[in-house]
Amino acid sequence: MTVEVDDICKKSRDKEFHAYGTTRLFERRAGRLKIRRSWITFLGIVTPVIVGGSVLSFGMEAGALPYFLSVAGIVGVVQLVLSTWSIVARWDENYEYAIDSVRDNTNIFNQFKKLADHKPNNIAKKFNEISEVNERREFQDIGQNISDKEKRFANREALRYYQKPCHICNEIPKTIKPSKCDSCGNF
Repeated sequence: MTVEVDDICKKSRDKEFHAYGTTRLFERRAGRLKIRRSWITFLGIVTPVIVGGSVLSFGMEAGALPYFLSVAGIVGVVQLVLSTWSIVARWDENYEYAIDSVRDNTNIFNQFKKLADHKPNNIAKKFNEISEVNERREFQDIGQNISDKEKRFANREALRYYQKPCHICNEIPKTIKPSKCDSCGNF
């Protein structure tokens, strides 16, 4: 194996590492946004269910109906406030972006891994092609306001997956629980 092939394999492994961390970061974002979106949907459905169920169960003349209507009104207001916030904060758009980033970064991760594992004859050409795709994805991901905490989370996830020691604390993360390290923890 030539020095050039070794160098390309090393670079591929490094990019594979980073793509894995980025995948985990956007998986986490997507999971959080999915939960928030589910709550909005639930609250939007539960309000008419409370009112309808109350009327069907107790009738229009029941003494408990005003209490159920009060609860439904409060739930409805909470749902409207959350729905308004989700529109302003663009939860749906951010969720779709996170899912797209997970897909693309997983694909990039797999391509770099395959390249380093199989070392095809045209490895330099393949590496350049995958690197261009990776650079485009990185450029898009940068626009998503990735916080330092999220970067540390991504680093910890990749270190844990690859069983590599952190370059600051020299520990191999065993759990997802953050440490006090400013490279692989404090998120």
